Amino acid sequence: MVLVGSASAETRGTLRFGLLPLELESSSDTPLFGEQVDRAVAGYNAAATALDRRNGSTTARIDAGDLGVAETLAMISPGLETGVGHYLFRIEAPIGIGSNLRSIGLGLYPLGVQARLRRDVAIYGSAGGTASWLDRPGEGDVGGLLTLRAAVGARFANRLVVELGYSAFALGGTVNNDRLEQMMLGAEMTLPEPETVISAGEARGLFDVSVGLTF
Repeated sequence: MVLVGSASAETRGTLRFGLLPLELESSSDTPLFGEQVDRAVAGYNAAATALDRRNGSTTARIDAGDLGVAETLAMISPGLETGVGHYLFRIEAPIGIGSNLRSIGLGLYPLGVQARLRRDVAIYGSAGGTASWLDRPGEGDVGGLLTLRAAVGARFANRLVVELGYSAFALGGTVNNDRLEQMMLGAEMTLPEPETVISAGEARGLFDVSVGLTF
């Protein structure tokens, strides 16, 4: 195996398709979201108690662990990468579509290396992160997703790309502050689904896979 590099710059467009499984666990200590999580748990359980007293029903109570994010996003990531010798830089705009969540953001990978194994096969590794706007269907939600991510991949015939990603840390979620305030005040006559009020958390060690094209 011989690693061959080139001193000339090479810029190419990329288009990747993949899956991003989000398993974010919520707690009172979740950065940025912990206070809202506690308020939502207290408000929901108080509203459930009041509802049970009125109707004679028995409503299950929730805790912080019920407010995490469990969703798999289908990702489309157009981007641009530049290689100079063994150095590789990449910027992209990941777009995610799930059953209950949508995302659009910016990915930046300033640390990257590449090497050519043979004329038609190259391997690479990149490290950086993404910042995305995250939303649920309907109005009033505010959310986001941050990841610190590394990736390894291979390019075949300078056209086909296969990549495995590893998110060392991920933090994100959505909050509907209007619904949270209404629930805290007991203004709603029926209990909302907890995740429509807040769904947030953090995780470590998330894997994702993608395939794509360069041009």
